[in-house]
Amino acid sequence: MVKILMRAGLSPLDNLDAGQVIAKNLIRDNAGNMLFPYSIMRILMREDTQITTIAANCLYSAKQIARWNEEYDYFVIPLANAFRRSFRIELGFLTSLVKQLKIPCVLIGAGVQAGINGLSGARECDADVKEFLKAVLEKSAIAGVRGEYTAQYLKGLGFVEEKDFTVIGCPSMYLHGPKLPQKQIKELTPKTKVSFNCKIKAPRKLGRFVFHSAKRFRRYAFIPQGIDDLRLLYAGESINREKFPKIFKPYPWEPDSKIYASGHEIGFTDARSWLEYLSKADFSFGTRIHGNIAALIAGTPAFIFASDGRILELARYHNIPHMPAGDLTEETDIFKVYDQTDFSSVTRGHAQRFAHYADFLEQNGLSHIYMQGDEYGKSPFDEIMAKLPTHGPVQPLYMLTKEQQAKRLDDYQALVNENGNLQKNEKLKALAMKLPVSLRNAVIKVCSR
Repeated sequence: MVKILMRAGLSPLDNLDAGQVIAKNLIRDNAGNMLFPYSIMRILMREDTQITTIAANCLYSAKQIARWNEEYDYFVIPLANAFRRSFRIELGFLTSLVKQLKIPCVLIGAGVQAGINGLSGARECDADVKEFLKAVLEKSAIAGVRGEYTAQYLKGLGFVEEKDFTVIGCPSMYLHGPKLPQKQIKELTPKTKVSFNCKIKAPRKLGRFVFHSAKRFRRYAFIPQGIDDLRLLYAGESINREKFPKIFKPYPWEPDSKIYASGHEIGFTDARSWLEYLSKADFSFGTRIHGNIAALIAGTPAFIFASDGRILELARYHNIPHMPAGDLTEETDIFKVYDQTDFSSVTRGHAQRFAHYADFLEQNGLSHIYMQGDEYGKSPFDEIMAKLPTHGPVQPLYMLTKEQQAKRLDDYQALVNENGNLQKNEKLKALAMKLPVSLRNAVIKVCSR
């Protein structure tokens, strides 16, 4: 039996309902984070494989880490745009954990937070990134990173491409191995069923374009990914305007917002429901990289309007149809964009990219379901998922009956209250990273799991 420990806020095997996920923020602020463990689990789960997930946003006791060293064979670390200032504390937690683990530690898909024109502003966490990557490389053959900007950044820190790291893109894109499901491309009309996505902090011009484009269709759904959006959907909590002072119109931020009140806004707290919903749409577009990657791996054509380098490097690497946000003009029209796009581009080179990804896993000693000798592409993960109920989309609170609203709010408030002590502990653990080593143990003793 091969036992893998994996960093993830939410395991698809846990099959938690929306209230639990939202109250505890198990998506770590962004529903896109659900796709990494979902895809990686499917690829790595063979008949003799057991995968357990852990959060890595805290310090763990030496006793707990010793148990993991004894019980597990690998620590797998999926990351998104982790090389950024706002992730420094959690990156410190990960570095501390990796240094204490004695098992192989494999980094899959980390990226730098970059602007649309490159690496301006990415230097603040140089020392943290170097320390983290050096710790990982002591426990693995090679690190896997997202794309061109991340490669450029790491070279600037002194790391060597194809020796210390290799570009693998986003692991979510390899859910189905060397093939991507793809629908027949239909004519785009106002009757087409579309899904769209948009970041709450999208540039005003881009955000308005995306929302105005969506309203040209009769059947459209806005699928946000942020935890604040999901709290609005689930519990009717207005988005904090102090936290997001520059929300553009018509972004839904309160229950009276038109898209929310009309039932055109839905959300997801499990990857399988999200993919099943998108498989029934005819087109997806917007500013969210993983909102559109979800569509692609569900077989639905997608188009991304890229507002920064972290999106652009993945779109370029995977040949995902896209347009830099700066190229938008008054003449840009979603129907013309659709008609002029070659949606088959994403399949070109996909088998080769997957082969490189599989080779990366094998270099690090990780077996997978597409290896020779296995029943090619068959995963016990699929069998487990088929037995679990799906939760479907999170509908706006005020679309429910009064009785359903009351029950949802009562259950949610109980979960929030239960989570209060956990949040206090997380704050203490975050503060511990700033303390001298001699004082950290006192905090860890109080907060250890």
